This record gives sequence, C-alpha cells and structure tokens, in this order.
Amino acid sequence: MLAACLCALALGGCASGKPQRVSLVPVDMTESASRLQLSREVVAKLPNDAAVTLPSGSQWRRAGAIVQGDVFRPLGGPFSIALPRHTEAYLVASSGKLVGFYLPVDSSYIELSRPVVLPGAVRQ
Repeated sequence: MLAACLCALALGGCASGKPQRVSLVPVDMTESASRLQLSREVVAKLPNDAAVTLPSGSQWRRAGAIVQGDVFRPLGGPFSIALPRHTEAYLVASSGKLVGFYLPVDSSYIELSRPVVLPGAVRQ
C-alpha cells in the first residue's frame, strides 16, 4: 500500500507540468552514439498547451539517458521550446515515443501531456 501511495505521489509530481530535476547519464565517448532522423513532422503538446513541432528530416544524436528515457540532442543547431521563456531542449524518447524534453540549462525534464510516436529510424 505504501509503495502504491509513493508511486501515485511521484506520478502526480511528474504530471504537474513543471520541469523536474533529473540526472543525465551521458553517452560513453568510446562508443558510437546512435542517431535518430524523423521521417515526418512531429507535433507534441506541452503541459501548458503550447505546441512543439519537430521538423521532418531533423536529425538527433543520443546524448545520454535519464530515468524517463533516452536523451537526444539536435544536430545542426539548437532547438528550443516555449515555457515561460524559450529554453534549449533535447528530446526524450522511450519505446519509440517522444515522452518529453530534457532541458540542459538546468538539468530538468518536462513531460508531454501525451506521448507521441517518433517516426524515423535510429542508426548506430
């Protein structure tokens, strides 16, 4: 019962829409980082109802992992999302879905309102 209560509290904190502090485990520099290329545009909603668009053809390289999933940074320039202010963001993917964004400036994570399928191929 205690475990169920703690789990509910933890999930409630995630769904609050506020970024939560996380610890990024970076990719080991001795291994090649996998890449993700989107085969079509992806539109996702942040908890503040702001829409985020990931462009078709955009490429992302795995930078590490957090508890919520694998973290991919954009190739070809920074990517930002609109929170109270525009903030640099890396996508967080789990089981082939975009689940949220890692914010490198303050090592935090923001969860999407609903996960979105990531159309594309991951290459080593």
